[in-house]
Amino acid sequence: MMPAQSRIDAGIWSVPGYSQVIEYARPVLKGILKHTVEGFDAYLAGGYEVGGVLFGEHSGNVVRILASRPLPLDPPRPSFVLSEADGDRLTELIQRARRDPELASYEVVGWYHSHTRSEIFLSQADLEIYDRYFPELWQVAMVLRPTHDLPVSIGFFFREDDGFIRTDQSYLEFAADSPSARPMQRPEPPWVAGPSGEVEEFIPQAPLPVPVATPPPLPEEPVSVVAGDPVSRRTILLTWSLFVVSLIAFAAGAFHYLSADQPAESLGLQLAPAGNQLVVRWNPSNSVFRQASDARLVITDGPKRLELPLLDRKPAFHSYQPATDRVDVRLLVKLSWGRTRSDAATYLRHPDLGKPSPELAQALANLEKAEQQAAAIRGQVSDSAAENARIQNRIDEIQHIRRQLADARKPKRLVLPAAKESRAAPKDLPTAPDLAVRGNIQLPPQNEFQLRPPADPPRPPPLPSPVATVRPAPVLIPKPVVPAPSAVPAAAKPGAGRILWTGDLPKGAALEIGGRQASRGYVNSELPSLAQVGAYPAELTNDGLKVYTGNPRYAQSPRVEPPSAANGWQKTQYVYDPKAARDLIVEQMPSSQPGRLVLRAGRRLSVIVIDWQVSAQ
Repeated sequence: MMPAQSRIDAGIWSVPGYSQVIEYARPVLKGILKHTVEGFDAYLAGGYEVGGVLFGEHSGNVVRILASRPLPLDPPRPSFVLSEADGDRLTELIQRARRDPELASYEVVGWYHSHTRSEIFLSQADLEIYDRYFPELWQVAMVLRPTHDLPVSIGFFFREDDGFIRTDQSYLEFAADSPSARPMQRPEPPWVAGPSGEVEEFIPQAPLPVPVATPPPLPEEPVSVVAGDPVSRRTILLTWSLFVVSLIAFAAGAFHYLSADQPAESLGLQLAPAGNQLVVRWNPSNSVFRQASDARLVITDGPKRLELPLLDRKPAFHSYQPATDRVDVRLLVKLSWGRTRSDAATYLRHPDLGKPSPELAQALANLEKAEQQAAAIRGQVSDSAAENARIQNRIDEIQHIRRQLADARKPKRLVLPAAKESRAAPKDLPTAPDLAVRGNIQLPPQNEFQLRPPADPPRPPPLPSPVATVRPAPVLIPKPVVPAPSAVPAAAKPGAGRILWTGDLPKGAALEIGGRQASRGYVNSELPSLAQVGAYPAELTNDGLKVYTGNPRYAQSPRVEPPSAANGWQKTQYVYDPKAARDLIVEQMPSSQPGRLVLRAGRRLSVIVIDWQVSAQ
């Protein structure tokens, strides 16, 4: 249930299927965005990362962010990693907030920091800050990702009921407009990149002061008397020397001021090709343009020369279509006292620029064809493996049902005693009225005597006249009672399970799964409605199925599962790889729209493992 929004201008962040709700005041978010963009625009190549503390209130699983305070790092650095001194300042910032009248009624609800060179996730250093300074179960973390020409991406992280924190990516990211960047004024950063591409901090130190040589003392001169006051020649010479030096310094400063060619700020002249046009840009916010008496843009294109006045011109760019392969552009600003400021740039265009050589074009065509063939073969292999797994799974289900039906229909065996043989004596045949039932005649046991046939059998006597006989009553054997087959009890629906998707999902494409249907590829079982899922990219290798996850539980001891029907009879291994796990994003849970799961691929995928769980009602 969504909580009521505060009376202040605020936004609400929540994830379907989770009880955590974060409410943030928009003015506070605006200040955090300004702090983030200022650090991003401080230098080229991403600037430096910033961070701070979030203040507000919480009630149960609802956290409200009502204020923030930045944490200055000394010196600023490209990554938000705290030194020992920075950790002391963070502790002091949290303690000082209790004495701040604006924050006295608030509590520390979390922290924020920016990632200027990586995606939105929590690194090992971020987790150490999170666990050390913000250990409460309800405290949250905010990560911001600024870019050059796109809004700032924001994601929240929180601790679940069992203390687990998802670190590979945020459950839900959103974008917010930020103050406009000013890339033309970004200087080079005071750090360099290492041989492997990592950032190595390098803070230039101030130059040591140069010792000034002390002039030798002047010799003493005889004292002369002028108008009754004793004045030495040394004093007079020193006074005139100071006056001459001051005059020379003033003249040098004036000459430097009048003859300087460039201001402190650059005019920002830039050339950028855009199709057949050449876009010329400059920096109109420079104070030189406010002091200028005239400003012109001079474009030299072969024999063609164009002068464009810039004063009182609102758009800070000009589009020009080059006529030759070389265009010289000069920005000329005239100031008072005959001073000038200028900036120049040259654009060179080669006729074959951007056109690949025939060998390279053929190689690219062959590479594209080979990739298409490989993708088709991978799709066929994946489809065959998925179909075999589906058929084998169906065969297992049918055999199980047959065994249950056979056990239910199997009758109980009725064992009857074997009937004993009975014989009548060959002599003294009783008359018809005295004839007994053959089954009632008892013979002595065979172990007492044996009847042996004579060596020469006698001739049979003549047949007597027919005599009426009485037929013996038949022995009735009851038919075995076969119990009716009992109904197979319906299997209880499982509360959790796994789905294996196979197919071809290109980079950036979306995959929708509902029930046993998928927008592309195949699934081996049904996805229930109102379920919470966890989706992981996987690969089919010679050693089985390799599943990539960002769960740190598998960092030390990978999880290995034997082949079964749930994993397509493939040996399955869970590998801790947060970077590979971020290649698959869950855009919509089945709990938000019953029975509909939406996934989006960050790279080309052929196998996806989906673990689902239905909450107990």
